Amino acid sequence: MKILVLSDIHSRVDVLKKIIKTVVSVEIVDLVIIAGDLTHFENIDKAISILRIIRGYTSKPVLFIPGNCDDPGLLSIDRLDENIINIHGRQVLFGNLYFYGIGGSNFTPFNTWIEWSEDDLKRFLIVPYSLPSNRLLMITHAPIYGVMDEIQGLNVGSKSLREFLERHGALIWITGHLHEYSNYTRHKDTWILNPGPAMHGYYGLIEVTDRNCSISIADVYSGK
Repeated sequence: MKILVLSDIHSRVDVLKKIIKTVVSVEIVDLVIIAGDLTHFENIDKAISILRIIRGYTSKPVLFIPGNCDDPGLLSIDRLDENIINIHGRQVLFGNLYFYGIGGSNFTPFNTWIEWSEDDLKRFLIVPYSLPSNRLLMITHAPIYGVMDEIQGLNVGSKSLREFLERHGALIWITGHLHEYSNYTRHKDTWILNPGPAMHGYYGLIEVTDRNCSISIADVYSGK
């Protein structure tokens, strides 16, 4: 299974289209994952239009979570149709892999539209504890405490997410939110990926086989 991963589009539809056209011209993807911030504090109709653009250009199923800059109304949408599915607080089985998402972010200094306390995040994490870690893809807009989350010397990620990582883990964990990072790393048995902000041309590709998984990051402006 090959997966296109996008995060932090922030309404930059021109860049989004450039990314998708670049990817589909050279790759055959099976699924698209959006890790939040489709818009930049715009209404739900804008977010829905962006999701439909992604589906229209790729012709592949789209799994998404809202980010902290998205309309809170997105949280209550189960799916737009059978191929555009909100996985915030929901598990989806695609192939032999489980996908589970948590939208929004942990608290920020900016009082953005969708933010959660650590206790809120712990409640969202009850469900994925029941899912097999070696077949689980976690998608959270918020970063994990201590993993690609340092801003001006401070770790700003969620400690609840870190607890889940240590106690249960996942095959792959996708995050977004922090535009300062475009990278992936491994912690124990979990690959952790922040593809970088799509608004600046970044995207990730994940390939999962029965025996292995591989991750790559690129941006449409450097050609790498």
